[in-house]
Amino acid sequence: MLLKNCMYLIIVVISLLSIPIIIYSIKNKNKGICKSIKTINIFYIIYLILNIVVIPNVLRIDTGLEFLLLVLIAFIAIIIYIISIIICSKKIKKDKVSFTRKSILVMLVLIVLPILLFSYSLLREYYLITNSDIVIVYKSNGNGGFGDSKNLAYAINDNYIKEISLGIAIGDYSLERYLPKKAQKIDDIENIDNYKVSLNEEENYIIIYKDNKLIHKEQINPDYYNITFDGGFYINHD
Repeated sequence: MLLKNCMYLIIVVISLLSIPIIIYSIKNKNKGICKSIKTINIFYIIYLILNIVVIPNVLRIDTGLEFLLLVLIAFIAIIIYIISIIICSKKIKKDKVSFTRKSILVMLVLIVLPILLFSYSLLREYYLITNSDIVIVYKSNGNGGFGDSKNLAYAINDNYIKEISLGIAIGDYSLERYLPKKAQKIDDIENIDNYKVSLNEEENYIIIYKDNKLIHKEQINPDYYNITFDGGFYINHD
């Protein structure tokens, strides 16, 4: 899963969970469960803020107009979580309430799972970048209208060609911080050591030759079209 898609998924799932959680916080009368719900709510508010404000900027993830809808959904969810926290706080009041073993287990699963999922996606893309021979960034211009432009990138070596979303918010320039020190800028896609990269827009394929031998033919996501080369890097691992 792309890091960007993972971030979107976390926002959507956590936002949707706000509805059953507030319903459960209203119906539930167990103070221990209320304390657990309150704790989960606090973490989920933090997660939503991180995913809509901090992570896209820090990791330079390219987001489109669809992200504005996710921001709106997340904002509504945050309000719901805050209401749920108030409801649970009133039920608990100043009583000393302990977590049960079951509630601790449920909390750990619900709190840790998004972290694990995001960490896996982040580390996976970083691994793909640092172990690739070339990283190529394209720009999909769409229909040329406002918000149609999107960046896409591929990490490539002998064994794989994988799309990545880490660090491409402003093209290859923002990707540079995640590359090994030996990475060299590619200004001409036709002039890469041992590699020949071509783009078949009619069939929506990226085709890779190494030493005149076809090693990869990868279909591009059909959401991307009117694609132009934006830049890239060659990584010498010797």
